Amino acid sequence: MGLFKQLKDMRNVVEAAPAMISEARALQQQASQAQAAGGFGPAYGGGVAGYGNVAVPQPADVPPGDPRLIPIEGVGLELYARASKAAATRGLDEAGMARYAATLGVDPATWPAAVAGWNARMRGDMQLATHFGRLYQEAQV
Repeated sequence: MGLFKQLKDMRNVVEAAPAMISEARALQQQASQAQAAGGFGPAYGGGVAGYGNVAVPQPADVPPGDPRLIPIEGVGLELYARASKAAATRGLDEAGMARYAATLGVDPATWPAAVAGWNARMRGDMQLATHFGRLYQEAQV
């Protein structure tokens, strides 16, 4: 793949990252509100939270060893959450995000594929996206 294609792909991924982060934050906030409401039980793994007259299922935590947590291009979900938080809090562009990832030991050439892979893996997977949201909130940058 050519350099310009890689840069374009990285830009597209970085542009999509804020939406994924925002979605993960919203899911995390919903989970926190549900937990504060005290509605967690054994159903649906994580339980069922009540919002007025509506029961909203909450996903269970992603257990260690779950195949969805297998690193993509050597980048685990925790590292991806940390780099995403750094990008959001420091206003990093795609090049800055790749440089930050390099300080964490990631090959900048594989970073765009890792970002694209994690975004694709989380899309439509509420449990994994919620797990990402928790990691993002806990990340130290």
